Amino acid sequence: MKPEKRLLLHDLLEDDDTGLRRQAILLAGARVLRRRRWRRQGIQALAVVALMSVMVFSARNLFVPPRPSMAAPSAVFPSKTPYLTDDQLLALFPNTPVGLATVDGRKVLIFPRRSDQARYVGRW
Repeated sequence: MKPEKRLLLHDLLEDDDTGLRRQAILLAGARVLRRRRWRRQGIQALAVVALMSVMVFSARNLFVPPRPSMAAPSAVFPSKTPYLTDDQLLALFPNTPVGLATVDGRKVLIFPRRSDQARYVGRW
């Protein structure tokens, strides 16, 4: 047995007239055990909160509708929709520098200023 434990047992089992020393040691031990229990319960509560928040955020992603795909424009737009010509499309952005380029078989608007792109197109 370690000497610290032996001294503690000796102090606890030693009889003195008032018993105050024994009572103080027992109260201090109870306080230490209470703190450990609170710490353990706090860690368990934090783990539960973290797990619940992960579940809520992942469940939230399940119910968000998917964005429409730009690969199949016939599914998004009815066939009766008139298409714009390149000049008509560029005319929609007056006083704004914009270009039209073909990338991988698709026509893409190119804005030199990022603020113009955010204002007109948004995030896709």
